[in-house]
Amino acid sequence: MLTGAEIAKHNSSESLWMIINGKAYDLTEFQTNHPGGQKILLKFAGRDATEEYEPIHPPGTIEEALSADKHLGDVDMSTLLPEQKIVEQAVPKSTTAGDAPMTLGACLNLDDIEKAAERLLKPKAWAYYRSAADDERTHNWNRESFYSVRLRPRVLRDVTTVDLSATVLGHTSSLPIYISPAAMGRLAHPDGEKCLARVAAAHQIPYMVSANASVGFEELASQAKEGQILFYQLYVNRDRTKSEDILRRVAKAGYKAICVTVDAPVAGKRERDERAKLDDEAASDPNMQKAVKNTGPDAPDAPQDEPSQGIAQALGSYVDPTLAWHDLEWVRKASGGLPIIVKGIQCADDAALAAKNGAQAIILSNHGGRQLEGAPSSLETLLEIRKFEPWVFKKLEVWCDGGFRRGTDVLKAIALGARCVGIGRPFMYSLVFGDEGVNKVATVLREELAQNARLMGATSMKEVVPAMVNARELEQNVYDGPYESPVRALAKL
Repeated sequence: MLTGAEIAKHNSSESLWMIINGKAYDLTEFQTNHPGGQKILLKFAGRDATEEYEPIHPPGTIEEALSADKHLGDVDMSTLLPEQKIVEQAVPKSTTAGDAPMTLGACLNLDDIEKAAERLLKPKAWAYYRSAADDERTHNWNRESFYSVRLRPRVLRDVTTVDLSATVLGHTSSLPIYISPAAMGRLAHPDGEKCLARVAAAHQIPYMVSANASVGFEELASQAKEGQILFYQLYVNRDRTKSEDILRRVAKAGYKAICVTVDAPVAGKRERDERAKLDDEAASDPNMQKAVKNTGPDAPDAPQDEPSQGIAQALGSYVDPTLAWHDLEWVRKASGGLPIIVKGIQCADDAALAAKNGAQAIILSNHGGRQLEGAPSSLETLLEIRKFEPWVFKKLEVWCDGGFRRGTDVLKAIALGARCVGIGRPFMYSLVFGDEGVNKVATVLREELAQNARLMGATSMKEVVPAMVNARELEQNVYDGPYESPVRALAKL
């Protein structure tokens, strides 16, 4: 059995050993191939990296990445030196969370769950989940767009019973809602995405598994209930053979469709995430600690060898920026013909091109405001498609995500033509409470949808129609310049 002192000797790029879950691994040769970059490995060289590693990697990942001779054996953890143990440093949080609920029972809505998560999550986890691009204005606009749409309810209709179900790619969902793909569930709970899968099955709603989930997609599929609807979100790898292998395995595991995410050829600048990473590195790096102490005018600069890299930047480093429309057919063939969903449509032109290139569904999304600052909300894109390419709604299913927090938000999107709506961050925040938290989000949405559908005078989602909303105020944000359809023939439909 190896000792802490033996591991500590291998703390450089020339000889890089690391401890994960009580076992030592030689990462010297692997470090330059690490998807998250070499710097993060060097930070934990000769140390125990379990706390950093475990929440963001599916079990067995490191064993798969390394040859057997790089598995060095068990470590006597009682022999570790103090400096070999990693403890996440506290990062000051927003004071707005000071009065937030701390128990699930005190959460009445999805905003309450977000506030509770801010208090309960570790700083780095909160920063990753909550972060958005640049000044985070687009994140806020996503929410504000719903306030610009007024409802036009009908009355004196028998609303004793309400059917909230929706048909999504031929599958019946009990709600016009699916769980959006979001990564790193184990940052909030040890079971991570397993919680999401279990509750999605219980509520009979689709779950779209993130390509960067911290639980393997095959493990999630192996635990799925009979008839459960699982979709797989794909980020195409620079090494296309790796994506082809994943697509074959996804199809074999029983996933119902492939969601190709197209709005992230590079990761957005998510400063909240980067700052949390920088603060964490400063707290654990002796050189940076010295620089912080020497704050006088003649003090040396802190090390600036590399920019801070947040979790999002590390996760997205493998994505292929050459992806183009013709690659949808390659995805379809590699998956054995599974339906294609294109996620990240932000204008009518691309909605038309998605239809031309055989997508069965599109998701109007600005990535939760995490990619391009200034991108339109999904409701704005929905209105743009209705204005310039209304035939698209007949050719494929139009889904939306980004900023949905209330049952009325969902109903507004349905009225404007959306088939269903994705909920991401609220489900991730709820993981701090495990299955009960995830169930709370789904239950609150179900209850709000039923109540507000009745108040609108609708007994099914088919009765939630454009005449039930007034979106004139939001229409002021919709593109009004010259427009020529990129798909003239289909536009005549």
